[in-house]
Amino acid sequence: MPGRLLFLVAGAALAVAPAVAQQPCEALTNLTLPGVTISKATRVAAGKFTPPGENEAVEVPPFCRVEGVIAPEVKFENWMPAQWNRKLMVVGNGGLAGSINYRQMLEPLRRGYAASSTDTGHEGRSNEASWALGHMQRVIDFAHRSIHVTSQADKALMEAFYGGRPEHSYFNGCSQGGQEALMSAQRYPKDFDGIIAGDPANFWTHNQVSHVWAVLETRGDSYIPASKVPLLATAVNNACDALDGITDGILNDPRRCHFDPNTLLCKAGDAPDCLTPSQAQAVKQLYEGPGEKIYPGLLPGGEAGPGGWSNWITGAKQGASGHANLGLPFFRYIVFEDADWDPRSFKFETTPGFDNDVQFLDDKLASIFNATDPDLSAFRDAGGKLIQYHGWSDPDITPLNSINYYESVQKATPGAGEFYRLFLVPGMQHCGGGPGPSRFDMISAL
Repeated sequence: MPGRLLFLVAGAALAVAPAVAQQPCEALTNLTLPGVTISKATRVAAGKFTPPGENEAVEVPPFCRVEGVIAPEVKFENWMPAQWNRKLMVVGNGGLAGSINYRQMLEPLRRGYAASSTDTGHEGRSNEASWALGHMQRVIDFAHRSIHVTSQADKALMEAFYGGRPEHSYFNGCSQGGQEALMSAQRYPKDFDGIIAGDPANFWTHNQVSHVWAVLETRGDSYIPASKVPLLATAVNNACDALDGITDGILNDPRRCHFDPNTLLCKAGDAPDCLTPSQAQAVKQLYEGPGEKIYPGLLPGGEAGPGGWSNWITGAKQGASGHANLGLPFFRYIVFEDADWDPRSFKFETTPGFDNDVQFLDDKLASIFNATDPDLSAFRDAGGKLIQYHGWSDPDITPLNSINYYESVQKATPGAGEFYRLFLVPGMQHCGGGPGPSRFDMISAL
């Protein structure tokens, strides 16, 4: 799910005189760029505009809407406002991508940014991966290349349209967009002056292993119906909410919460207001995760609400959770290249020399997908600034992953504290939602 950030421009930024077009929008279809085809360039008037895939029209300033394709299959759009603040904002994707993130382009556009997004090189729903079967280039484009080539095309477009390149270029993404963000800082350190990485799936391969783990730990008798999630959420809050000195429905640091799901055990059989032994064990396993060598577990506090466990862990029915909908297609079509692959066959063994699906996964895809390199010295030397945030109550990607990466950078990159900050947001779930704050200004902080 893409981030839900409120874009506010600092007053100092507004003092810069806006740039205006130096040629007609429609003329951009004649622009020749290496490997880039401009398929359409359309002037959009100020007023009501309905983005593709949306049902409601929204207010927009006048802008030039450019649609293009970067070889071989990376579709992108750049919306360049008539009054430009001389900055570029590329927005990230979510899940397995497959579409341009029009919704997240709107707010930067309104603030005067040239706003850009890409489908990452394939078309489809964000929870399907059949596009990848037999198409390694699409996998590479999705994993890291698409954001890079899109930003390069964006800058060339703006030079042609406005007569100058952006003075500052930014990237903002959450979840898979957070992976894109950290990948940009590590692999393409000169693409962006400022990067916002939210709830990042940067340890991509092992994050997907944790999805399979969650699916397997909640199958059969261990399945926790969505109707029991409020029971669990209430018990967690009752046990841990006051640990921070305030009873407000928010765990300020859920690492301090050591909730025991066995306190909810049914006295006999099963009932709506208790957990069976198998269900209680499943909760315990989800908190513990698939093991220290693979991926940390979820933290207590993210159970309640529509963006909580009922979405990511349980789903409306068994096998329909967010983890199943994202993790299983990834393994079927990208890892094992077998549409009939059964997750029950997955081997979590991590000892070298054993039949090991985790090692197979990493050998095949870690170098393509994982944005875990702690050496950000090239990004630092390019003058880049990085803000990372993570919801403490994220029920999809554990915030412990962000903490682990942040700490690794502090050790590996001298001066990391001067350009890189991590903010942990109490009560926020995955990229938004939850009882805590989830709308905040990051752009002016950069």
